[in-house]
Amino acid sequence: MKKSLLALAALTAFAGAASAQSSVTLYGRVDLSIGKGIGVDSKSLGNGSGSRLGLRGSEDLGGGLSAIFNIEHRFDADTGAGQGITTRMWGARSLVGLKGGFGQVVLGREYSTAFLGNQLGADPWGWDTVVNGTLDAPAGRGLNSSITGGAIAKVRYDNSITYNVAAGGFSFGIQTAEQSAPAMDSRPLNFAVGYAAGPLRATFGYEKTGDAGTDTEKWMSFNLQYNLGFMKVGGFYGTGNTETGNDHRSYMLTATAPMGAGEFRFSYGKLTNKTADVDAAKGFGVGYHYSMSKRTTLYADLVRNTGALVGGSNETGYDVGIKHNF
Repeated sequence: MKKSLLALAALTAFAGAASAQSSVTLYGRVDLSIGKGIGVDSKSLGNGSGSRLGLRGSEDLGGGLSAIFNIEHRFDADTGAGQGITTRMWGARSLVGLKGGFGQVVLGREYSTAFLGNQLGADPWGWDTVVNGTLDAPAGRGLNSSITGGAIAKVRYDNSITYNVAAGGFSFGIQTAEQSAPAMDSRPLNFAVGYAAGPLRATFGYEKTGDAGTDTEKWMSFNLQYNLGFMKVGGFYGTGNTETGNDHRSYMLTATAPMGAGEFRFSYGKLTNKTADVDAAKGFGVGYHYSMSKRTTLYADLVRNTGALVGGSNETGYDVGIKHNF
């Protein structure tokens, strides 16, 4: 009996040590809002941001090296249907790789480093809510996503290799991917560089999408943010060209400020097609996001986009919603 108890104790200790070396986390978000999207005239119930369900994990391989993975599914919470590319179960992320003192290398479907390292952080809404074209707005009607992405950026790439490293306030990421014929004419490439110290954060991103025609499609942008304590202000500038040779330029000014238990958000900017001499996107966004807890947020946003992509009608959108992270 005593030997059995000792064996059980040893097995329990071994299992505890093994489980401590690896971890798997289930996470997600359910987000729904009521409102009207830019470019549409009807009110609807829809996703305020990308409702999602994902798994991520790591295994300690020893010597400071870990194996990591992340798979993430996006869905429309109002119907339960898959979001975006509905034939893909893990359309948001599907990757595996290694992490250590050298940084992190992952393979699979992943966000571009220019998007994660620069474009996403420039937008106070993080490419979410009606400000960025949710609530069934037609493609391209999002204000801040059009400005920061230049109507050029691809956001994610399949069959990619991505490297990221951060140290001493500096961050760097670079990504390339397989050429996807016939959609791409060359291999895509993107990178981002960032620096953060105290209240200052500066980032730069560059992306060559792999699409080419009369020109090679590319987008580069710079974002600067400064935290004044009572308010964080930011400025964004982007420049690039499409595969058809149209030159795009954009800028955006932003401000966020704590207000009670929530945050006030504001942005103003525009995206201009210099070749055609027309503002593709132009306007402002304003919103208040109230934190009921660390996981649950109530929000209300208003956006106006008078750019050519909207076409001159239904240029105002709004939403009121609730978001719960788990």
